[in-house]
Amino acid sequence: MTAMTRNAKVGREISSGLYYETLGESKQHEHALLFIHGGGSSGDAFRATPDGRLGWADLLVEQNFRVWLTDWPGTGRSGYRDILKLRYDDVVEGYLRFLRDVIREPVIILPHSMGGPITWKLVETEPDLIAGVIGIAPGYPGNLAAKNSEVLTDDGNVITFKFGDTGVLFEIDRRRPYVYDDNYVYKQALGGSKHFPANSIAAMRAGFTGISPFMILQRAGVMPGMPIIEKTEGFKGKRIRLVAGSEDPAHTRAIEQRTADLLSSWGADAKVIWLPDHGIVGNGHFLPFELNHEQILEVIVKELNVF
Repeated sequence: MTAMTRNAKVGREISSGLYYETLGESKQHEHALLFIHGGGSSGDAFRATPDGRLGWADLLVEQNFRVWLTDWPGTGRSGYRDILKLRYDDVVEGYLRFLRDVIREPVIILPHSMGGPITWKLVETEPDLIAGVIGIAPGYPGNLAAKNSEVLTDDGNVITFKFGDTGVLFEIDRRRPYVYDDNYVYKQALGGSKHFPANSIAAMRAGFTGISPFMILQRAGVMPGMPIIEKTEGFKGKRIRLVAGSEDPAHTRAIEQRTADLLSSWGADAKVIWLPDHGIVGNGHFLPFELNHEQILEVIVKELNVF
């Protein structure tokens, strides 16, 4: 008698080492959800908040969604990659293999922050495997890369610049992974947030992972390589929503609307979900961590239920 196979809930994409885990088994919703985290984070950012509350992924499973959680190649629990050689294209390639060889069915992608540019390239390349996108303060396509980031000093190793979208100062050493510093944490990530648990900032920072310095430079438009969309056909008719809060300086309403307008020009059904329009005011960049994260998730679930 053959023993019943019991499949593991975790694994790795074999070419890139991308780590993944699956949550939920209900077929109530047609499409599973794929979370793609932002820079300095990992998939566990959607399992729990820094102060220990249940995260979005588990809350969604309670509502009968199936969820895929991932860590970028070379990040978190994924296999070793030389982070000083990692570029956006490498991360995109890992997710393309993951979609094609592991998931193998259309999913709704929920990218956060630097996960946005990854996702737009996935839509371009594998549109049939993407049922839609709900971006969580997602970075825009490289077509809109910040042109106004100002390089202040650069000795070939260490570069300092002001990010064009926010004016926040970054100092990047090309010889080592970048970890978010005070300037980023307080002036850009938290910004003027009224809902981040202040006594959990240290816990959040303890969970930061190193980021490829070159991916930060690409994201800021200081060096080339942020994914640019060249073939727009895959965006036609694609339902895309961009969720952002009022206190995120890198994702103001104007910035998000500019992204939505570009996606719409490619034929997407793209709209901004501006949280204040839903009576939710005062949120910063790390929406999954904030004290009202369940209220924000209610807005997201309403969107998910119409896919």
